[in-house]
Amino acid sequence: DANDQKSQNKDVKALSGGERSFTTLALLLAIGESLETPFRVMDEFDVFLDPLARKIALDTLIETAKVMEHRQFIFITPQDLSSRKTDPKLKIFCMRPPARSGTVGGPVQQTLEFGN
Repeated sequence: DANDQKSQNKDVKALSGGERSFTTLALLLAIGESLETPFRVMDEFDVFLDPLARKIALDTLIETAKVMEHRQFIFITPQDLSSRKTDPKLKIFCMRPPARSGTVGGPVQQTLEFGN
């Protein structure tokens, strides 16, 4: 219950990784409403979220990005987005897994290719 003082956690160090990630996203969205930056980039924002919190967060971020169409949002995640449907305002680019060479620390430079 939001009114129960015992249920209110005032120390962010006591939050789980997912709770911290979710709280950080909420803070960044709130701050972002007053910033006039043309780009918003979030990298690995969802790695500590459980599946339900991840869906809620991603839905919220995508909806926010669509409403603020005068800005470009870039979300980078190692999570699978194959179930997401694209539309004219939402593009999903997937990177292929990098090819691993047999030599660790060898002189071969790897280039990541983007696929659809």
